[in-house]
Amino acid sequence: MTGTDNRIAGGTFYGPVVQAGSVTMNLPPAPAPPLGILPVPSAVFLGRDRELQALADVLTPDGDNGPRPRTALVTGPAGIGKSELLLQAAHAAVGRGWFPGGALSIDLQGYASGLAPLTPGAALGRLLHRLGLPLDAIPEHAEDRAAVYREYLRDRSVLVLLDNTRDSAQVLPLLPPLGCAALVSSRHRLPALDGVRRFELSALSSEAACELFLVAAEPHTGTAAEGSATRSHARRIAAHCGGLPLALRVAAARVRGETAEELGELAAWLDDERKRLVELDDGERTVTASFRASYDSLGEEERLLFALCGLHPGPRMAVHAVAALADLPLRVVRRRMQVLRNAHLVDTDGAGHYKLHDLIHAYARERADEDVTGDGTRAAMDRLIDCYLYTADRADSAVAPGRYRLPHTVDRPPHSIPDVDERASALAWFAEEMPQLAALLRAAATTSDPSRCWILADAMRGFFFHTKAWDSWLETLQVALDAATDAGEVRVQSILHNSMGVALIELGRSEDAARHYEEARSGFESVGDAHGVANAVENRAWIHQYAGDHLAALADHQQALDVYLGLDAPRNVAIVRRGMALAEIELGRYEDATAHLTQALDAFLELGLDLDSAMALNGLGEAHATAGRAEPARRHFLRALRRSRACGSLFEEARARDGLGALLAPGDPRRASHHWKRALAHYEALHSPQAERVRSRLTALEPSPPEAGNARS
Repeated sequence: MTGTDNRIAGGTFYGPVVQAGSVTMNLPPAPAPPLGILPVPSAVFLGRDRELQALADVLTPDGDNGPRPRTALVTGPAGIGKSELLLQAAHAAVGRGWFPGGALSIDLQGYASGLAPLTPGAALGRLLHRLGLPLDAIPEHAEDRAAVYREYLRDRSVLVLLDNTRDSAQVLPLLPPLGCAALVSSRHRLPALDGVRRFELSALSSEAACELFLVAAEPHTGTAAEGSATRSHARRIAAHCGGLPLALRVAAARVRGETAEELGELAAWLDDERKRLVELDDGERTVTASFRASYDSLGEEERLLFALCGLHPGPRMAVHAVAALADLPLRVVRRRMQVLRNAHLVDTDGAGHYKLHDLIHAYARERADEDVTGDGTRAAMDRLIDCYLYTADRADSAVAPGRYRLPHTVDRPPHSIPDVDERASALAWFAEEMPQLAALLRAAATTSDPSRCWILADAMRGFFFHTKAWDSWLETLQVALDAATDAGEVRVQSILHNSMGVALIELGRSEDAARHYEEARSGFESVGDAHGVANAVENRAWIHQYAGDHLAALADHQQALDVYLGLDAPRNVAIVRRGMALAEIELGRYEDATAHLTQALDAFLELGLDLDSAMALNGLGEAHATAGRAEPARRHFLRALRRSRACGSLFEEARARDGLGALLAPGDPRRASHHWKRALAHYEALHSPQAERVRSRLTALEPSPPEAGNARS
């Protein structure tokens, strides 16, 4: 294509001569700058100052070094505010005089409901007409239109807004030449669009979201109390909207000019996740319609995968969980999830994890309800539960090797699971997936195989015992106990009663613990389970121990020990001996205590049980310290410290540091303070009642302030 000035008699400028392919055109005179044709921006715009400044940096006029590419691509999910941001940035740039040639704007209908995306040729035709070219002068072919478009914009410094782009092929011919600038928006990441500055919009902060809602809603406020209630309801509504500007504007329209009472009603309606999207409808705009356009743009396989993501109990999901839902290999899942990610329907959230915006996750649930059959839903949920059960069982074997587990088989082993064969990775997996595990445990109770509920609860025992998260463990156990009771599983009920007693006694609720231990003992006796009865009796010993009846505790320990020895249960034998030693320390029987703890330690080391070994070492340290033997106490506490840190037990590390601090305090208060401060931090992190005792020790260690009369001037 070439262009030259074309003048006739009198010097009238008729525009350039353009050679486009085989067509030579004498273009009409260049029109006046297309000022004032940008859509009007919203008067309510908050929370995007950083993004506006970043776009302004892109649009800043060229300097002395010559023209540079000035194209910005703004992407993000439906309703995130891309179009409004572009308008605000464009009006600001034009208002500053950066584009004397004016501005052009076009909606490319990439995701317009009921409308096909504009072809590049159709879009170029509209842009050329807006530039002043008569319809009958616009070339027929898209390539020729692009040539004329670029020639018209050459040396004119025009800002072009290309909104709602479907894909890179649609927008590439519309990008203006150097000297001009372009702002492009899309729900798709447009990976093939090179040489542009990329900006990915995320949800508004909670503060900005609340302010946007309040400014848009203009609620009626009277008294100070009403104003406080209004803001409280606004925060709830904004949280339910997930910082999505479209949702916030729709919600605001629902209650515009209303009182705090009406805002409270809307907040209550939005509390129901299943009905939230239904409520986000102001009669003219719906959040659902915005999401549907993105969903409809997907291929059939990706639509199904997106819908299956809606079955996941939370918006954050591991790639292995998605693979289980879809019954697909990881490599296929990753490829299809990348398509969803490019469409801004999902995002990555750490290694091997994806996250959906809360409202998009709610929409995925809607798609699952409508697009996945009942049998398909049940099969997908069975695979998901089995995936978590299989992984949890594997992880628990690393966290608490050698302990008794409820026998079971997984009918549908997953294609793959994360690496949980090492203790550290197993604990990390439990911590990260605990919300999903708790939700799936409840879901398992309602399936055709409720046994997976209590088996999953049993698989979580080692993690809860390690982290001392007793309240969370109790909630989990109660769900499993209810399911086992409904199923008439007496032995399973007894096992769960035993576990509940352990958690309750750690919370200081001895009477409740005793009741559960008695339920366990009675249940085990009714089914002839001698090992189970011994477990209940051994647990009952701790009721006596905490009550200060150490002789009764020893009697129960001995009764359980006799059974375990007869059943050849070495781990249980070692655990009982460790418990007996603590009672013996209280009774002043230090030699018996150290003998039992040494036997227990040898057994734990032989079985490869690091946590149990750390507990025995701490017991030996406490036995020697109480007996006044400082040096062996120090050695055992140091061994316990190393062992507890190796196995990741904050509680046993705190226990070892607590003991070391007590040994060091008389002669080396600085080092004692160091250990006690570390112990206190761990106890506080675990919400352990031991924290108060260590805090008191630290306070007592601090030197008293000098009396006023003795203070130096």
